[in-house]
Amino acid sequence: MMSTGDIIGDAVIMLILLLVAFISFIPLWHVVMSSFSDGQELLSHKGVVWKPLGDFNLGGYKLIFRNSNVIKSYLNTLLYVVGGTGLGLVMNVVAGYILSRRTRFRPLMILFFIITTMFSGGTIPTYIVIRALGMTGTPLALIIPGCTNAMFILYMMNAYMAIDRSYEEAAAIDGAGHIQIMFQVLLPQAKGMAIVVAVQTAILKWNSWFEASIYVPTQRSLWPLQLWVRELTTNTTEFLKSSNPDYNQYLIQYAVIVIATVPLLAAMPLFISKLEKGIASGGVKG
Repeated sequence: MMSTGDIIGDAVIMLILLLVAFISFIPLWHVVMSSFSDGQELLSHKGVVWKPLGDFNLGGYKLIFRNSNVIKSYLNTLLYVVGGTGLGLVMNVVAGYILSRRTRFRPLMILFFIITTMFSGGTIPTYIVIRALGMTGTPLALIIPGCTNAMFILYMMNAYMAIDRSYEEAAAIDGAGHIQIMFQVLLPQAKGMAIVVAVQTAILKWNSWFEASIYVPTQRSLWPLQLWVRELTTNTTEFLKSSNPDYNQYLIQYAVIVIATVPLLAAMPLFISKLEKGIASGGVKG
């Protein structure tokens, strides 16, 4: 039976979690309700929009889907997410396996990766490297850089090291090589962490816009959705210069944010259970 202190503690924790959830939900609700509002009323409104202002309006969404650039950017983003996540997953799996091997230089290699989590080369040196490789102005500049990082590789290394070595020894006795041990023996047992890393990589790729603004600033046909979100939300009042302004253009900034967020919200329930298991298993040490 729970004591009075436990009940009070659980109640306090629940209230804090509900408060955090409510605070986190308000901005999303405000954007969704604003996207369905009357543009002219919304322009003069101050504060949070709890319900659509004026008549229910889909004008912002109609203007977006008439813009071929936004549709193209959606396809570009899917390409960058799929390509970057797939390539990153392979690199994380292989690099994590290599670091988990008990070799002479393993401590030095781990130290190298840890240092890169604290220090980076910076934007300008990174751009110089990408340009020297001939990737600027191409989709490769948005797929290859950032498809993985040292932290993800260390996650996979810890997941491999948490597996009982007897599995590897038995496979080695049966004649299995490194490729078989990695993909057929260890990876199935570390798939929870692999899914966590893949989902986190996909989210980072989906939300990425800064790299596109540097590597493909003038190639608008290669822009991802998030860069168009930035472009459309920074020019929210240009339409007011017209003698007969279309106030639905003010709704574009809200509608495009909703369109960019919906895929993540729709996909999260499909992975939440796997993410919880992967994160939990990643905290178990062998």
